[in-house]
Amino acid sequence: MAKRRRTKRRHYNNWTKNIKNIKLSLKRNPKKHKTMRVIKISLTLLISLVTIFAVNAQDPTVGLLYINGEPTEGYTLFTPEANNTVYLINNCGEVINQWEFNEEPGATCYLLENGTLLRAGKDSLQIRDWDNTILWTYATTDNGIRQHHDIEPLPNGNILCVVGNAFTNAEIAEEGRNPAITGDNFRIDAIVEIQPVGTNDANIVWEWKGIDHVIQDFDETKPNFGIVEDHPELIDLNYDNGQETDWTHVNAIDYNADLDQIIISPRHLNEIYIIDHSTTTEEAASHSGGNSGQGGDLLWRWGNPEVYRQAGEQKLFLQHDSKWIESGYLDGGKITVFNNLGDGTGTFSSIHIITPEIVDGVYTKENNMFKPTDFEWSWNGSILGNVVYQDKKSGTHALPNGNFMIGETGIGRVSEINKQGDVLWTYINPSGTSVINQFEIPTSNQIFRAEKYPADYIGFEGKDLTPQGIIEDQNPNSQICINPENINTTDRQKITIINPIRNGNIVFNKEINSDNIIITDLYGKTVFRNKSFKGNNLKINLQPAVYIMQININNKIETIKIVVP
Repeated sequence: MAKRRRTKRRHYNNWTKNIKNIKLSLKRNPKKHKTMRVIKISLTLLISLVTIFAVNAQDPTVGLLYINGEPTEGYTLFTPEANNTVYLINNCGEVINQWEFNEEPGATCYLLENGTLLRAGKDSLQIRDWDNTILWTYATTDNGIRQHHDIEPLPNGNILCVVGNAFTNAEIAEEGRNPAITGDNFRIDAIVEIQPVGTNDANIVWEWKGIDHVIQDFDETKPNFGIVEDHPELIDLNYDNGQETDWTHVNAIDYNADLDQIIISPRHLNEIYIIDHSTTTEEAASHSGGNSGQGGDLLWRWGNPEVYRQAGEQKLFLQHDSKWIESGYLDGGKITVFNNLGDGTGTFSSIHIITPEIVDGVYTKENNMFKPTDFEWSWNGSILGNVVYQDKKSGTHALPNGNFMIGETGIGRVSEINKQGDVLWTYINPSGTSVINQFEIPTSNQIFRAEKYPADYIGFEGKDLTPQGIIEDQNPNSQICINPENINTTDRQKITIINPIRNGNIVFNKEINSDNIIITDLYGKTVFRNKSFKGNNLKINLQPAVYIMQININNKIETIKIVVP
């Protein structure tokens, strides 16, 4: 895409240079041609047309990239990693509200049911009202809480925080860890529950530590000694994942009020865990108590049976953002996760639904491995011609209708797809170290995750949802979305084709009149281009493969998958 933009800009510069030379010649010889006035008028029109072509020929680089008229009604919340702002936007890419904080994120934010915003900063937690007034702030780092990655608001107003729990090499060796595979410092994550107090204070009312739920067979003179494979509820302290310091790297936390349970994502173990939240802090440090009767031991784990010495197939690879689907949503109660390395090859990322089996309140196992044996649903593929692959960060979550939001941290992109894999909406964050103008290549625009709230979310009640304009300087897609009356009725009908393609002939469901048609392979390479196409049949000559076709009609892009057998 960048190469195409450079080519267009070079052509544009050559055209304008030639036009300037002609104008200079005419200025020096004002009586040279009898048709001088006509030429001057023509040149003025030509310059205008070239300028319009140069702008319209470029694809938007930031803001709203694609909308097909069918995304879920709602508003998307995100916090750019490179600045202190939080944005709430609508489906047209317009800002509905924004908040300004005094530190960069660390790394998530949530819109609460009372309409206030909870945000984790690098060194503090903060709640602000809709008008950006600070209601509560708490200095986590100064109070010895090494909060990182994710937080989770609870129904009672408290906040769950993922925190680092650090040990020296000698300290962790006393717990039975092999010093030979341990760095000078070693971290096993923990969870604290913070109760906000007043405007700038808090109480820690509950705590769970991973170190309290380990087992080891390295040193029988140390605590936690036992047979690892007989205790799937415990974590093998000497599982060698190549991480000598940041051993667990929990990057997500979520809460299920119906079960009173917590799910976390220890990325470096390639697993996700569920633990009991109904315990006291003392019970959470033990192996008994709470609704489960198991204290703080693992109620369920999934993704990498090797960690607890089982022979099952690894399913998760450096995953992020494990969470339950909201109760009342389609697939409510199931679990979603962003699988960064897909099948482990590191060529694509994937998103999944996982459905644990619970019988009489107990998560079931088969052959000593927690069920299920596989994902219930999976997706991997391309969005607007680019394969979704993020080896770090990123996330996903389900929407009420079963659609999925996908956030790709490295490129600052957020998209909505349905379960069939159709792309419904795509947006690229235009806010980095500064606001990125349209057609510039975005840099420093990463976002850890993004959350889409349905239009009827209770937190929006009584709030001013008047659009305030887009973040970037211009966006033709936003303009079309904001003023749909500029699109003919026939253009609103979704374009479909018959797959697989036979005899090199693409048959559309209606006659189309497009500005251009571009077909790319799954690696983003353009393999076909046709300008100003009109008709319902398009002849192509492509090798057998899967392709992405983009049809541009009045600056509205339809994206269709093509299968050539």
